Amino acid sequence: MKKILPIIFCSILLFGCTKKTTTTKKATPAPIRTFELQEADKPDVKLTSREDGHMLYLKIDKIPNFIASIEYELLYNASEEGMEIEKGLGDTLKIEGTSLSRDLLLGTESCTSGCKYKYDEGITGGTLNLTLITKDGQSALIEKTFTLKKDTKTKKWTITFQS
Repeated sequence: MKKILPIIFCSILLFGCTKKTTTTKKATPAPIRTFELQEADKPDVKLTSREDGHMLYLKIDKIPNFIASIEYELLYNASEEGMEIEKGLGDTLKIEGTSLSRDLLLGTESCTSGCKYKYDEGITGGTLNLTLITKDGQSALIEKTFTLKKDTKTKKWTITFQS
């Protein structure tokens, strides 16, 4: 019995430590199918600012019925401690109807014990990217560059889209 134990131990060690070959198929992601959105199918996109310039209001009207969801991404540059930093926010919105709206805070919000806000400063504009996703998984991109400017007379913030 004493002679068999070392043989069993060595056998387990030798056969247990050999390289095992397994074949696994790597999943290839499905290619993203894009399409060109016809001019008649483009929704109306409006971006307006709250009076203090710390919140933007996104409103999308005339969304075609073949669109199932819209991903939005708002990118902008802000100044923080003398440095320019690219910031952004985004989300995916399920479409229920022909219009939607979203409030976009330019900063951060903490509501653990009463809401506190830290607003981004020095914002002069940015880019709004909308990805419209159809019910069959195709996508179309709408990109809008905008400027955010304070009117010196009215002291209100205005947004202008570039062509």
